[in-house]
Amino acid sequence: MASDYDLLIAKLDGFIRKYYKDRLIRGALYSVGLLVLFFLVASLGEYFGRFGTGVRTVVFWSLAVLAAVVLVRFIALPLVKLFRLGNVIGHEEAARIVGRHFPEVRDKLLNTLQLRGQSDEDPQRRQLIEASIEQRSRELSPVPFSTAIDLGLNRRYLRFALPPVGVLLILLFAAPSLITGPTKRLLAHGIEFLPEAPFQFNVLNKELKVPENEDFELEVQMQGDALPQQVFMDIGGQHVPLVRQGADRFSHRFRNVQAPVDFQLGAEGFKSATMRLETEANPMLLGLSMALEYPPYLGMRNTTSNSSGDISVPAGTRVTWTAETKGADSLSMVFEDSTYLLSPVREGATGGQVFTAAKRFVHGGGYSMQPLNRGTATQPPAQYRIDVVPDLYPTIAVEQKPDSLSPRRLWFKGDIGDDHGFKRLAFHYRFTAGGDSISADQRERTKEIAVQQGVTRQSFFDFEDLDALRLMPGDKLEYWFEVWDNDGVNGSKSTKSATQVFAAPTLEELAAKQDKQGEAIKDELHQSIKAAQDLQRDLEKMRRDMQEKKELNWQDKQKMQDVLDRQKQLEQRIEKATETLKQSQQEQQSYKQADERILQKQQQVQQLFENVLSEQMKELYRQVQEMLEKIDKGQLQEKMQDMKLSQEDIEKELDRAMEQFKQMEVEQKAEDIADQLEKLAEEQKKLSEETKDGKGDQDGLKQEQDSLNKEFQGVRDQLDSLDKKNKALERPMDLPKTEEQEQGIQKEQENSSEQLEKQQQKKASESQQKAGEQMDQLAAAMRSAMEQDQQQQSEEDMDALRQLLENIVQLSFDQEANLNDLESTAVRDPHLVDIGRKQKKLRDDSRLVEDSLFALSKRVPQLEAMVNREMNLVNDNMDQALAHLAEARANERERPIAADKQQRAMTSLNNLALMLDEALRQMQQQASGMPGKGSCNKPGGMGSSSGDSKKMQKIKAQQEALSKQLEEMKKALEKGKKPGDKPGQQTPGGMGAGMSEQLAKLAAQQSALRQQMQQMAQELNKDGSGSGNGLEKLAEQMKENEKDIVNQQLTQESIRRQQDIMTRMLEAEKAAQERELDQKRESTQGKELDHPDPQRFFQYQQDRQREAELLRTVPPGLKPYYKTRVDRYFDTFDRPR
Repeated sequence: MASDYDLLIAKLDGFIRKYYKDRLIRGALYSVGLLVLFFLVASLGEYFGRFGTGVRTVVFWSLAVLAAVVLVRFIALPLVKLFRLGNVIGHEEAARIVGRHFPEVRDKLLNTLQLRGQSDEDPQRRQLIEASIEQRSRELSPVPFSTAIDLGLNRRYLRFALPPVGVLLILLFAAPSLITGPTKRLLAHGIEFLPEAPFQFNVLNKELKVPENEDFELEVQMQGDALPQQVFMDIGGQHVPLVRQGADRFSHRFRNVQAPVDFQLGAEGFKSATMRLETEANPMLLGLSMALEYPPYLGMRNTTSNSSGDISVPAGTRVTWTAETKGADSLSMVFEDSTYLLSPVREGATGGQVFTAAKRFVHGGGYSMQPLNRGTATQPPAQYRIDVVPDLYPTIAVEQKPDSLSPRRLWFKGDIGDDHGFKRLAFHYRFTAGGDSISADQRERTKEIAVQQGVTRQSFFDFEDLDALRLMPGDKLEYWFEVWDNDGVNGSKSTKSATQVFAAPTLEELAAKQDKQGEAIKDELHQSIKAAQDLQRDLEKMRRDMQEKKELNWQDKQKMQDVLDRQKQLEQRIEKATETLKQSQQEQQSYKQADERILQKQQQVQQLFENVLSEQMKELYRQVQEMLEKIDKGQLQEKMQDMKLSQEDIEKELDRAMEQFKQMEVEQKAEDIADQLEKLAEEQKKLSEETKDGKGDQDGLKQEQDSLNKEFQGVRDQLDSLDKKNKALERPMDLPKTEEQEQGIQKEQENSSEQLEKQQQKKASESQQKAGEQMDQLAAAMRSAMEQDQQQQSEEDMDALRQLLENIVQLSFDQEANLNDLESTAVRDPHLVDIGRKQKKLRDDSRLVEDSLFALSKRVPQLEAMVNREMNLVNDNMDQALAHLAEARANERERPIAADKQQRAMTSLNNLALMLDEALRQMQQQASGMPGKGSCNKPGGMGSSSGDSKKMQKIKAQQEALSKQLEEMKKALEKGKKPGDKPGQQTPGGMGAGMSEQLAKLAAQQSALRQQMQQMAQELNKDGSGSGNGLEKLAEQMKENEKDIVNQQLTQESIRRQQDIMTRMLEAEKAAQERELDQKRESTQGKELDHPDPQRFFQYQQDRQREAELLRTVPPGLKPYYKTRVDRYFDTFDRPR
């Protein structure tokens, strides 16, 4: 607990604080009064005195010092002591002040403080002194020391502060200029203040700064009550008038300011303060170069451009700017997507700063460059633009031409282009439907095509053989080319050509197309037969008309020309039918694996079509065309007889081709239907398993079944068509009745559909299984019936052929006997009538043989076209022999001619016998399945596609044997011996009948060998290689020998030609062996077969087109028929080959 003394001391401390607070209030009043007084004195003195800068400076600092003294003396010191800092009054001094204020206290308080000091000095009397202190303290404790100071007494000091403040306020409201103006001048004591004019100079420029070496336009506006008429500028001691721009506006242009300029504006004796036009550095761009670094893939040399900043560059180019400036410490570059503030990298040659920057451009755009000095620019930025040439997408254009022989062999010619080059080119294909027969890795493939690097445009050629994909009916694939550029910036870009689609026809489409083509072929044949008949009739009429005329006139020539024109048209019809048949067979074989028997039949029919018009016939009509120019009646009549015979041959061959085509059509259609039934059966059984296992949804199964129902209905329609075609044959095939089985299958399919609709899957599966089995049974029944019918027909044909052969041999013997009888009969012997009667009977018998032979040839393809032609020769020679025999008694010269015709008829009969014997042997081989089937020595024989060297060896051996027989026969003739002759068998010409028979046999053998050689040549030339050209020359030599044998002219030239043939055949055999060895080697190495050169193909097309255009420019004077032919010839140039 505090003592009374301590409470006394605390009261003294409170008194001291109040003491200094009183002093602080009084000092504040003194300070306000003094400071305002000093300010008023200084302001009024400046106002009335207009002191200069020196006096105003002294006054300003004097005021500052006085203010500091007053504030320190009256404010700062009391305030410091209030917080008991520094020297403050002590307790004893405070006690005296209190004692003076309170009479009852007087010296008590002071004495008490002194006793306290004595107690510390005299310890022996401490207790007594302390007791006295305590007593005195209790006595003084009621006295309020703080009331000794009355703060309210400070009001009397307001008389020192209020008067100056009042005067200041009055002046501020009554005459503020007395205070504000002087105050402004005192504060700005260093600035000279001129006497105020009645107007002011107002500079309108925001700032008085100008870039170095540039002009500055000073604009001044005069403001005030009385404006001057002229304003001048004092600059560098010169008095320059300003240009008046208006009532209150003046201007002056500072030219090429290079340093700061001080100036004053003046008017009517008044001047403005001194102004300064400051200069600042003028940053400018002195030079700019750009280094262009191109992308490496372009192969371009890097370059440097020293022109303007505008430039065009390829995409991906890196541009490095080097800018030299003057007066710039930084360079701002602003792009559309970014901004750069560049710092200098070095000092330039002219003393300026050099800045560099780099940027790679993929897209073009504008940019600006602006030199800066201390972050500011004095000139607008320079605007530039960089145009980027993008790496464009490559272009591709493809021309496609299908091969004339097969639409699945495609030739392509393409042009690709790009602005910088290519990376790769490829051919793509992918199956979009079907393709079940293709392995998974083959259904979508890409084939790379070589391209040249570093070129921007190039052509390419390609060949694609879609046959190699083994397309099946219903397959669909799409294919296209794709080219990539060599873009090294954005990555390679690709462009595709138009996507092409190749859709293989379905089985139904193939059948429909085959029917359509078949009808077209038959229509052409019908029209050709009719045309041939008309030609025969017209030729016979013309021949009779000519016999009655001594000379031929121009009208006769025109009629003959008309006949020739019609013959040409007939040839065109036949060629068109042949080409249609060939295309149809090729298309069918491309998608279907035909039976070997059907393929053989197709080739036989194809060859039959091709042989309708023999080369001899075409040569005959060419000769007649040449004769028309001479109008030789005798020769023309002979040729007309030959033409009549050729027309008969054509008619027969057309009729025969028609019937055999119908037979082939029936057999092929039956085979196709059986294949479709087996395929449907497989699908039906598969669907049965799915139905049984519950695979798939109910609707899907129902739809699949309905689809199979529809397909089987299509098969039924084809069966009806087959029945009609079969009935149209002269000898219909014994096909089974299928109506009952068809109805059974249809019923089971309908049951399965109904059961699926009722969700009776088990029953539906059973019905589907039965339908599939019945389809298999129907297909098997059809195949079995066809095989039995063909076997039976083959046996019947062989029997008929055997009987015909016997009849022909007997007819030959009878003709030989009649010939011998004629030779032994005198000129006017009445027995000549009997000989003529016998000859008429022989002619009638030959007509019967002709009819039987022609009917048989319609069914047996092994019988050559030569057979019917030879039979026509027999009949013609017999007719002529009979005619000459009728005149033999009256005219002796007719007898040897009749004998010659009899001899020719007999030779043709012998030839016929040989041909029929060979055909019978072939039929027997085929029937018994002997080796060598299909490689017989006959025209158009079905030779093997491989083993050319072996076939050549066989032909060479046969030709060698033939040559030996001819040499022996020639030697015998030279010795006067007639080989093969019997006593009494001599012809008028000295040639024995036995020898004629041998020569006929040799001629037939030579003809067969020649035709085999021609067939081999055609097979070797199919690929366009020309490998068979040598064999064609061999065939021509054989044909010459054949003529010599037929004409019974065996000369030394014939023997020499035979030796030449043997030499050529030996060379051909070696060549065939080398080809087989090469093929075997390539097969062993697994090399891919070379495709034909597509570039040569398109070059050939272009050459043909140019030739056609050249020919069109030469209009020959041709007859209407030939003009039409020429136009058609030109039209062929527009068709792909």
